[in-house]
Amino acid sequence: MELKFKKYNKKYLESCANLIRSTWPFEKEFNQPKNPEIIYQSYVLSCEMYSEHLDLIVDEHDNVKGILFGSIENAGFFSQMKYRFKGFKNNFRTLYYLLCGGFGNRRTAWKIRNEHNEIDTLGETTDKQFDSEINLFIVSPDLRGMGYGKKLMDRYIEFCNYNELRSAFLWTDLGCSYNFYERYGFKLYKRFFHGSLSESDKKQPNGMIYYLDIQ
Repeated sequence: MELKFKKYNKKYLESCANLIRSTWPFEKEFNQPKNPEIIYQSYVLSCEMYSEHLDLIVDEHDNVKGILFGSIENAGFFSQMKYRFKGFKNNFRTLYYLLCGGFGNRRTAWKIRNEHNEIDTLGETTDKQFDSEINLFIVSPDLRGMGYGKKLMDRYIEFCNYNELRSAFLWTDLGCSYNFYERYGFKLYKRFFHGSLSESDKKQPNGMIYYLDIQ
């Protein structure tokens, strides 16, 4: 398999969505969605919206095999305007498909959307100001254990150093391979709970915020 690093652009939206769908089949949360692929495309766009680092691994057929999107948290005025414009487009697109039944039952879809917004808020609630957030990080199952996750993360650290970003954070949950972050050097910053995350037991937090000080 011949693999290359490329920068994300809209032609890779469908392939990114397919990778996420093959790993995180969260269409199961929805009630008879007419267009399940839209669920994953909307997720990719929501992660891309605030990201400046848009790194992909693609194979010889230009299929996406790995993704790492990262932000610059203290972005300038024009970047903030760009983010708002992207946000407006993505929200309009999501609302259109929601009303048309693309996500299935509207009430269920709206409930899931609100839950995801709640989790994002919990995952981004910190007392410390970090310079960057990892918005999306995933490697195809057939590449795991081969060092490609580390390569993606190393390239992200290069991006942070180039932009003089000295810290980064992300949120994850118990259902994800969070041990990778600990092996890479991330430290646990905070735990939180949300009922819709994996292993939902109110006696134990099921979400975690990790951070990394960048040298």
